[in-house]
Amino acid sequence: MAGRPFKILAAYLSPSRSLIGADLTACFGGGLPVLLAGDLNAKHVDSNSRLNTRRGKLLRDYVDEKSCQIFGPDAPATNSYRSNATPDVLDIAMVKKFPFPVYMTSCSALSSDHLPILIDTTCRSTFQHPPDHPDYRRTDWANFQVHLDDQIPLNSE
Repeated sequence: MAGRPFKILAAYLSPSRSLIGADLTACFGGGLPVLLAGDLNAKHVDSNSRLNTRRGKLLRDYVDEKSCQIFGPDAPATNSYRSNATPDVLDIAMVKKFPFPVYMTSCSALSSDHLPILIDTTCRSTFQHPPDHPDYRRTDWANFQVHLDDQIPLNSE
């Protein structure tokens, strides 16, 4: 796969805007493999959300029709300001013909409301200073979060 181009895109789709297939088709157009990641506010249980919304169903239909895949983190990506609200997954990654595995992790140690999502693939750039022996080991994100808890002082404000 070395030397073959692909696209990596980030997107945000406001909850007040309808999901438009033309937007997604533009992102996935051109025939290149694509990784599209972002906050599409499209809740569906197939994306590890706790519920299905109309928008989530439309996105799921689009993915099925266009032979794409959806990846969502196993843990919630949001913690609501309302104490009675249940955390949920908003951030997802969509891929089409993407040549590498995709792993998503919600990084709960870094925020209190909208949690960062870490996307890991086995894709490694060798454009500058290629190593003699590349390190393809997966990062231990749980250990990383524990390390952050130890290093960053807790400030209740």
